[in-house]
Amino acid sequence: MRAFWAIGAAMLGMLATAPAAAESRLAFVVGNDAYRNVNPLQKAVNDARAVSRSLQELGFRVTLGENLAWRDYVEKFSLFENSIRPGDVAFLFYSGHGVEIDGANYLIPVDAPKVSPEQQSLLKDVSISTDNLIQRLKARGTRTQIIVLDACRENPFRLASGRSVGGARGLADARVPGGVFMIYSAGVGEVALDRLSDSDADPNSVFTRSFLPLLGNPDNSLVAVAKQTRSKVKSLASTIGQTQSPAYYDEIDGDIFLAKDSPLTPPPAVQPPPPQVAILPPVPPQSPPPTRPVEPAPVAVPSQDFVFPDSDRVRLTRDMVARLSPAQLRIARNEIYARRGRYFRDPALAAYFGRFGWYRPYTWDVPLNATEQANVSLIASFER
Repeated sequence: MRAFWAIGAAMLGMLATAPAAAESRLAFVVGNDAYRNVNPLQKAVNDARAVSRSLQELGFRVTLGENLAWRDYVEKFSLFENSIRPGDVAFLFYSGHGVEIDGANYLIPVDAPKVSPEQQSLLKDVSISTDNLIQRLKARGTRTQIIVLDACRENPFRLASGRSVGGARGLADARVPGGVFMIYSAGVGEVALDRLSDSDADPNSVFTRSFLPLLGNPDNSLVAVAKQTRSKVKSLASTIGQTQSPAYYDEIDGDIFLAKDSPLTPPPAVQPPPPQVAILPPVPPQSPPPTRPVEPAPVAVPSQDFVFPDSDRVRLTRDMVARLSPAQLRIARNEIYARRGRYFRDPALAAYFGRFGWYRPYTWDVPLNATEQANVSLIASFER
């Protein structure tokens, strides 16, 4: 795809004056709820999923991570980092616990240990430095970085005595380099609200529910999004007597309008090949002709467009899987990924699942729960 644009520029002489048309938009989105050693959160994963969908609509290729341990985070970010090319736009969103230590901000993976105030160095070693993430993307030649941190919560390492690791609450003031736009879900020293009350049924945090509709407005620049989000969040927080005023830091020359400049649909053709990780068994060498999608026989509940409509919640048995043909096995395995919103390189699979209204692809790397992983492994064992 990059070669296509380069040839077009040489032939038409047009893209030199329109760099935004040649850029790629890539996003790294993480939501951490299931902390093992500190207080868990409730809406971070929902926030990450909502942000992923919105960014996909704005033309971003999204790498989504949910409940990432330190190693998972490092590996996913490395893959994302290596996909960046000079001139690209990078969007980082993080929802979860974060803490300020010695004036720098650290994002907390779900497997971080419960540390004492004397163990700040240990926490640094097992957490993610936001400064490091920014510098690594700068080194890749990003034209613009947009960093959104919904991590301004109570310090999860604060002791009953009042002592804590780093700042007692919130994140530190940002020091961002040129080409970076950063927004915090709360001001320095403030706490971001997950919800307005125990009866608040909104699936997203107060910040995210305010931020996303504004981001999708084509009339809004990033600065306008930040200011309007701050106004909306302050108003919502005030209804329960709380103070939350999102802060932003703008080191970008000119105005950025993500929705106005976005393509109508994100082209899957520019997606990098999905990382070869263990959760996706290899596709058998016999592929159906690309002009004719694979059609499974009407087993299970065909009216719901699935071979196994409950494979995301119910463990399959060997007897259930053994009666399927090779083509049906392939569909049954891949529908688990399709339900989660995965792209497919095989045009036959893409065309097959594209017929169904429930299939809404937005990323190459989808998270599977334990039941889904077990079902994928079982089906794959019959495909060999």
